[in-house]
Amino acid sequence: MVHAWKACGRKPSRVRVPPPPPVKIIFLNTWYAKAGNGFFDFVRANSLETDTFCFQEVDPELYKKLALLLPGHNGLYESYGKVGALGKVNGHAVFVRKTMKIILSEKISLYKQTRNDNGFMQYVELDLNGKKIHLANLHGKAYPGHKLDTSTRLAQTTKIITFFSDKKSLKIIGGDLNLLPETKSVETLEDAGYRNLIKDFRIEKTRNEIAWEFHGNAEKNFVRQYYADYVFVSPNIKINSFEVPDVDISDHLPLILDFDI
Repeated sequence: MVHAWKACGRKPSRVRVPPPPPVKIIFLNTWYAKAGNGFFDFVRANSLETDTFCFQEVDPELYKKLALLLPGHNGLYESYGKVGALGKVNGHAVFVRKTMKIILSEKISLYKQTRNDNGFMQYVELDLNGKKIHLANLHGKAYPGHKLDTSTRLAQTTKIITFFSDKKSLKIIGGDLNLLPETKSVETLEDAGYRNLIKDFRIEKTRNEIAWEFHGNAEKNFVRQYYADYVFVSPNIKINSFEVPDVDISDHLPLILDFDI
């Protein structure tokens, strides 16, 4: 029996494979959820459509609460192993949607000056539809509080760039870097080929009234700062949107990245 398409000299039509859906990542310094229910409401509201959350300032107790709040995500937690300035164990947490494959998770030391003054990068390698995403969740050196360049901050930036230098495919570096936009540290990341989304999207601030009120009451010679948090991406990432909504859910604002792979 001859099929109709052969008899007519026609070729079978190709099945169109739909493109993969966009990827959404949220970076946020949680401030240990000190802002209260508003923080948890924000996470809950974004849980269904967010593929990956990258949190900073997370202690073990908060990590457990977030894990219960995000049952559709796999959690990864790393800590400094020390007590932070707020009397909490200071750590990072990444939550990855269970449909995304986690290839690798590492804790990369960035600096260590004293037992209670050391920092690291939480690195996660993901696979989504055969493409790798190299992701860094950062909390840069917090002191001195002026957020200007120091030798330690410059060395920290160099370590980040060096670590990613041999990584292929898509690279995303984000979090609370504790840097002002005019620093050499930020410029060095840009010179290494990364897009600074804070600058490219003309974001006006990543801090809020909570930060200014808290630090204004706690610090002598307080100067209001508008920036601390950044997302840097390799130029091969197709960005759909990047936004920093002005919401009082922490003393930092969330950084929301939506992109195609």
